[in-house]
Amino acid sequence: MVFTEIIEDFIPAGRANRSGLKLSGPKWITIHDTANTRAGAGAMAHARYLKGDEAAKLPVSWHFTVDDKQIVQHLPLNEVGWHAGDGLNGTGNRSSIGVEICENQDGNREKAEANAAWLVADLLQKFLLDINQVVQHNKWSGKNCPRVLRGRPNGWEQFLTAVEQNLKENIFPDVPASHWAAEAIKFVKDNSLMTGKSNGNFYPDEPLTRAQMAVVLKRFYDFLHKKPYTKNLKKKIKIRRRRKLRGELKAKFNG
Repeated sequence: MVFTEIIEDFIPAGRANRSGLKLSGPKWITIHDTANTRAGAGAMAHARYLKGDEAAKLPVSWHFTVDDKQIVQHLPLNEVGWHAGDGLNGTGNRSSIGVEICENQDGNREKAEANAAWLVADLLQKFLLDINQVVQHNKWSGKNCPRVLRGRPNGWEQFLTAVEQNLKENIFPDVPASHWAAEAIKFVKDNSLMTGKSNGNFYPDEPLTRAQMAVVLKRFYDFLHKKPYTKNLKKKIKIRRRRKLRGELKAKFNG
């Protein structure tokens, strides 16, 4: 399980590569490779590039860059980025979130891919998307991208498998398996004591109202009185009583 902090470093509003257009959906997650193997060409280096004049002139922009240490977000998730190469009104640009995976020679590519898989799983859960909605840049423009994943035998399939594994491990989009209360949150979710909100998130730091607490307590009461649970509990109590009684009798006769 990977959990990496997402750093917001947005392209300034008003720049030529900030479209300001509302994203449709999103309906897709588009995966790219940066094709930049220079040492130091990590996520923050690409954040600087996107805020520079060259990126503005093209114009080019995307939502996330991922390296082996961090994930940097460049655009709001409801805004169009220019990354798919399918034109002003292309489906890729207009309805997909762009994720670039770094190739810097001084980075750990395997870890960068692992971080990207975690991010994609998080986005799928956040926007209620399916694994089939994770696509290659190649789908929109025909470009050989993401070139590292495409060039490695079963590379794309392995990446999607890693995404699916993260989907299994995440409890909610905003509650990774590494969260300090993950075990407890998983318990209340699995036993229908608490659920997420309509967008799929749990909001672990949000306070409960008195009404919500009443609902949780009622569900917990019902949970305790479910037949399988009650039967097992009674059985455990009987076993403990027998053990206690045996211990008391042994102490009495041995004394």
